[in-house]
Formats: sequence, structure tokens, C-alpha cells
Amino acid sequence: MIQYLNVSKKYDGDIIAIDDITFQIDEGEFLFLVGSSGSGKTTVIRLLIREEKPTSGKIYFEDAEVTNLKRKHIYNLRRKVGVIFQDFKLIPELTAYENIAFAMEAAGRNDKEIQDKVPYLLEIVGLENRFKSFPYQLSGGEKQRVAIARAMANNPKLLIADEPTGNLDPDSAWDILQILSKINSWGTTVIMSTHESDFVNTLHKRVLKLENGKIIRDDKKGNYFEDLDEFSIKILQKDSDEAVKVEVPLEKEVLVDKVEPEIEVKKPTPKKKKDKKNDLDEKELLAKAKKIDISEIKFSAKVKKILLTEGYETLADIMESGIGKISEIKGLNDSEIKRIAKVITTFVNNL
Repeated sequence: MIQYLNVSKKYDGDIIAIDDITFQIDEGEFLFLVGSSGSGKTTVIRLLIREEKPTSGKIYFEDAEVTNLKRKHIYNLRRKVGVIFQDFKLIPELTAYENIAFAMEAAGRNDKEIQDKVPYLLEIVGLENRFKSFPYQLSGGEKQRVAIARAMANNPKLLIADEPTGNLDPDSAWDILQILSKINSWGTTVIMSTHESDFVNTLHKRVLKLENGKIIRDDKKGNYFEDLDEFSIKILQKDSDEAVKVEVPLEKEVLVDKVEPEIEVKKPTPKKKKDKKNDLDEKELLAKAKKIDISEIKFSAKVKKILLTEGYETLADIMESGIGKISEIKGLNDSEIKRIAKVITTFVNNL
């Protein structure tokens, strides 16, 4: 779907932003673009949407050579790409509804299409009751949800999220990730640049890491850090692939049926010093977890009752089942599932 072939970008003063990179992205893929500030992530994105041209090399989007497009064709390219920015870029004088409608009007959509689809998009991102709100009346997370709905208004084949959670609190950032993951599960290709290691380690999608404009790592199912504890990943990610899969048929001009974002489990961040848990095998870890009864954990009375009713008596029972299965239990809300996930993370980290 996307190809970068020996692409370099230099600025005045011999500043090298991108240095001879080659890679491709397949249709339907979810790619995390990671690296420190100044590593070249934003330049990669700007080149793809033709905000800039490379100094050398070629970039292809589907059958079009992006680097060689004439001005009149750049607009057609951008109609196929939705972009979400860290600072939202909403029009302050327009309501949530009007911000999305404006993007559709600019793409030539008629009034009937706009009236039908805008409420639908707002429902998908959980803002069906805020359609009359102006940006100043919305929280950061809500603004980003509007921005996602706007980016998806014209059914793009590619969704680019450039540090979309950088200005958000952890809970709002987590919700945004779930929406992006869900959109990807419906068939849209997603490129997300981020510094959030927990997000990368949770989804376990492809990771392309840049450093000084060069690709230093490209893992199909990667983590933010190469040395992340693999056993912690195994425990925390168990069944997570099932948790994000949703079978929803896509129609030509319809995005998706609304499905609430699923909850994934955060993996532990790596520790610089050798951790005691690295010496534990699965049996040893689960044996320790088996000694911790559900009744001893600081869950609410409601959560304890539900877990016990479902046959979960110890922390080991939860870990063996996997958070994907736990999230399917009726009666548990998002915050309660996150709390259960956090307990597992804390347990693994503190061994």
C-alpha cells in the first residue's frame, strides 16, 4: 500500500531529517512509529501527505508516486488519508457536529450524506450527546475524539495519528488508543507516532523505530523497548488479540457499526537493572499468584462478587484466563477491567 524507497530529507544547513530509509506498509496494518524527538517521525508523515518533498528517493501510496504528484492531484491523495494531530486542529468557532460536517462539505458531500453520517461518526467515538458543544466546552480527550471522527468522515484508507495522545491525561489517552485500534480492526491502515511505551507494548503491533533519521529497528510484532521482559508480555497480553477483533462488514460508504472500545492490558515498562522476575518461569509466577485470594485484593465488593461467581478464586486464575476473557464478563465496566489489569501489572513488576 505504501512504499518508501531510499528516501532522504535534508534541510538548509545540512540538517538531515531522514537518511536513506526504505520500508513498506501493507494494507490494513497498524504501524507504531517510535523514536526520540528529532528522530524523523514527523518528517516521515509530512512527506507521505506531501506537505514536503524529499531531497531524494521515492514514496508510493497505492499506485501513485507521491513525490511526483502535481498540485491538482495532491488533494485527491489527501482525501484518502485521515490525519489526527496532537493539538487537535479543530475550528474553534464550529461545534463538534459542524467541525465534522465542514470536512465532508470540503470533500463535496451533499447535505443528506452529512446529516446521515455525522451523528453516526459522533456515536462511534462516544460523543453523540456533545454534538452541539464547541471545542472550548470539550475536554482534551473529547476534542481528540472529534478529531478522529472528522478524520474518518470521508472513509480514508489510511489514518495517520501524529502523537495523538501527547496532550491528554492517561485515561483519555488510553481511550483514544482503543478507538484507533478498533478502527484498524475494521480494515483501515493506521500509522501512529508515539512516545507512549505502554501503548506499543500492549497492542504488540509492528514497530518501526527511528534514530537520527535512520531506521534502527523494524519488528512485525514489536515492543517499545527491545529488552522488555518477555514473560510479563506473555502474561499481560494473553488473549489480547481476541479482545480487539470485531467482525463487522464494511460497506462502500459506511464506516462501521458502533462498538464500544475494548480494554487492553498495559504491559510493564522495562527496568534498567536486572529484575528478580526475569528469573521466574511461568509455573513459579503462577504458583505465587495462586497464593493470593481474590478476597485479599483491593477490588470493590461488586468486582469480587462477580469474579467469585465466575469461578475466579485467586490471582492465578485471572492470569491464566487472560484479561481478554475477563473483559467479556458481564457486569464489569471499563474502569473495573482496567483496575484488574493494573493489579496484574503491579504483581508482575514487584516480583
